[in-house]
Amino acid sequence: MQNASSKMPQGQKNSKVQQDQKKSIKPNVTNVEAAPPPKSGFLRSWPAIAGLVALVAIAIAGYSYWEYATLYPSTDNAYVEANMVQIAPLTSGLVTEVDAKEFTHVKSGDVLVRLDPTPFEAALKTAEARLALAKQQATGAAAQSPAAKANIDQAQAGVDQAHFELDHATIKAPVDGIIGKVRVRAGSIARAGVSLFPLIDTSQWWVDANFKETDLARIKPGQKATIDIDLFPSHEFTGVVESVSPASGSAFSLLPSENSTGSWVKTTQRFPVHVALTSKPGDPELRIGASATVTVDTTEGPDSGAH
Repeated sequence: MQNASSKMPQGQKNSKVQQDQKKSIKPNVTNVEAAPPPKSGFLRSWPAIAGLVALVAIAIAGYSYWEYATLYPSTDNAYVEANMVQIAPLTSGLVTEVDAKEFTHVKSGDVLVRLDPTPFEAALKTAEARLALAKQQATGAAAQSPAAKANIDQAQAGVDQAHFELDHATIKAPVDGIIGKVRVRAGSIARAGVSLFPLIDTSQWWVDANFKETDLARIKPGQKATIDIDLFPSHEFTGVVESVSPASGSAFSLLPSENSTGSWVKTTQRFPVHVALTSKPGDPELRIGASATVTVDTTEGPDSGAH
C-alpha cells in the first residue's frame, strides 16, 4: 500500500513545502521591543548650551566684581583712633585725692587729681614777702637804680611761679573725654611731667585705613567713605578721606626694611589713609583700636558730584 503523500501531485507537494518553510522563519513579534525614537538635536546639545551660559555668567560676574573693586576700593586693615591726652602734673607733690574714675566720662574743667597744697601755699607766702621787701628797699633815689628794678622783677617772677604751682596743684581735665586706666592713688608722689593716666579726647574720631598701594591711584582727599566697625556690625558709619600718607607704614617703623639683600621678595606695600568719621545723632560710643572695614567711593571727586 503506497503512502498517501506519494499519491499527492508534485505541484501541491512543492507548495506545501514552501508554506512550511515560511511558517518556520516567521519572527516572534511578541518578543521584540519597539526601538526608542531618536533624540532631537536640542536635547543632545543642552549640556553644551548650559555650560556656555554658565561661563558667560561667570565672566560677567567677574568683570562686575573687578569694576566694583576698582571704583570702591576697600580694606579691613583699619582701626579706630582718637587723640589721647596724657594727664601729667606740671609740678611735683603728694597726691591727696584722686577724683578720676577709670573709664568714666568727664567734662573740660572737671577736677581729676589734687596735690597737697601746703608746700605751694608756703612758697607763695615766701615769694610775696620777698617782693614786699624788694619794693621797700627800692625807695627814694635807689628806686631808680637798675639793681633795685632787677630785684623787684625777680621777686615778682617768684610770686608768679608760686601762683602757677599752687594753681596746678589741682589737676583738671583739659578736654571732654573718657578716662583710661588710672595708675595713681592717694598717698603716692606725683612727678612733674610723668603721666598719671590717659584721657581720650572724644571730640574727634577717625580711622587709619591701610590700603594696598594698588588701590591708591583713585583715592583722593575729600572723597566719601563708609565704615563698618566690628563692634557694631549692624551700624554703618560715614566719613571723609582727609589725607593719604606720603610713605608706607613700614617706612615709619623704627627698623625700616632693607631691600638690598639677595633674598629680597617683592610684597605689596600698604599706605595709611586718614578717614575722619562724621558723627551723627544715634551713633554708638566708639572705642580706640576697634577693627573696621573702610570702603571709599572714588566715583565722585572731592567736590562731591560737582563733575
